[in-house]
Amino acid sequence: MATVHDKLIVARPLEGGFTWTLASRLGQMLRDVETLFGPRNPKFTILGIEFREGQPMIWFPGDCGHIVIQLGTSAMMDHDRALFQLAHECVHLLDPVKEANTLEEGIATWYSLKYCKDLGIEYRLSGNKKYDAAFNLYSKLHALAPDAVKRLRGQGNRVSDISAKQLREICPELDNDLADQLEMPFSNWNPAIS
Repeated sequence: MATVHDKLIVARPLEGGFTWTLASRLGQMLRDVETLFGPRNPKFTILGIEFREGQPMIWFPGDCGHIVIQLGTSAMMDHDRALFQLAHECVHLLDPVKEANTLEEGIATWYSLKYCKDLGIEYRLSGNKKYDAAFNLYSKLHALAPDAVKRLRGQGNRVSDISAKQLREICPELDNDLADQLEMPFSNWNPAIS
């Protein structure tokens, strides 16, 4: 039987509250990503967090507007890895889709690194070359226009529907090739060309 580190799921009483768990950290992360990138789509109900073999992801059980956050079993006994994975998946809760673009995966990797750094957890990059390349592309956009995604989402755009043209309109100094790569579906994107 698999075991999960107690610190991830057992809330212990403190004066005026409880210790942090994945559930309470998720609430903190949601507030944070909504501040950075705009409100999440409220049509989706977040059911909770579970673990699965393979990479972390969000899952749409029943295709009825419910979402489950699935973290990798590699994070079951690794508190820092669990927070890193949860922060990444939290970004996908803004505009849940089954196929994210490179922009969304770059934002998710950027945010997971930021969140961990803010807690004093040291991750230099994700360790996956494709996600790290997406992070590097988004970091370039963020350096030029930190509020670009929030502004575009405020116009009614889902992150994974933001086009290269929209990115260039909101950030004219953005390199055309970089904007084109950010628009691409992540599964089709080849970071070797970046």
